[in-house]
Amino acid sequence: MLSNIVQNHLDFVAFIIALLAERFFPLVSWYHPNTVLTAVFSAIGKRIYKPSEPKSYLYLASILACTLVLSVILIILVLLLEFAFYPDLLAGLILYLCLESKAIDKKALRIAKLVKQNQKSTARELLKPLLAREVNKLSAPGIIKALIESLILRTARNYFVVIFIFLLFGPIAALAYRLLTLMQQAWRTDISPNSHFLKPLKILLYIIEFIPIRLLALTIAASKASKQSMHYIKHYGRHFYQKNTGWILSACSASLGVQLGGPAVYFGERFNKMRISNERLPKAEDVPVIINRLNQARAFWLLVIISIEILKLI
Repeated sequence: MLSNIVQNHLDFVAFIIALLAERFFPLVSWYHPNTVLTAVFSAIGKRIYKPSEPKSYLYLASILACTLVLSVILIILVLLLEFAFYPDLLAGLILYLCLESKAIDKKALRIAKLVKQNQKSTARELLKPLLAREVNKLSAPGIIKALIESLILRTARNYFVVIFIFLLFGPIAALAYRLLTLMQQAWRTDISPNSHFLKPLKILLYIIEFIPIRLLALTIAASKASKQSMHYIKHYGRHFYQKNTGWILSACSASLGVQLGGPAVYFGERFNKMRISNERLPKAEDVPVIINRLNQARAFWLLVIISIEILKLI
């Protein structure tokens, strides 16, 4: 009987296994496929990006690059799923490779520990791969603020949004989204964030993330400081430079009782981004707290997903 249940719900079993594998057996970055893909996308960006060209060229070059890369990779994956003996297990493997959460948590805790030990230079070096902004002149509170923002946004996009898309639209859609995020990360290391080259990708990701990011923000808001969270979302999140980012950072800022956002430097140019709240600056001790908040949201939505699956059996 148990074998029949597993066989009839192999897709859900593979989903749970993928979540557990990412949690307890995350791949090390130096042999993760994402590392190779990021290097490839970075090379493509350097090849086709020409800042002197008009914005029409930059728009077209960006759209064609995204379309070509996605088409090649996704066609191969569709064929593999079509001919795979156990497509549900392959879908679980795709989900496992798309997820990224535990590795970020570990790195964030390590950076926070270094800041507490006043080893700011080492902390900045570890922080660099997580950010597109310049970090060489960040103070200890600045390091922690940038770290918390990166932790929140990366966990939201590389974990919660991936799962949302996977459950609603399947592994191919989840992989397509993850490839788009990798392209954006790779290109932003060499290209200014206000470049027209990045605009089509930004618009597409904004549309895809619109619902899942807001669901996550509301989940965090409901767990603590609900009234304050909604106040921050109303007064800061809706007017942030990117509204999806504004929602989630506003909810987390209220939950932690700290200030997030603020100016950032990219390629020597200062971007005056909005500060969220007038609370205290974050400290190293706030890093495990925000990880705990995100874990609570993860546990809540996992229970919701399992409950829905049980209701299907009844």
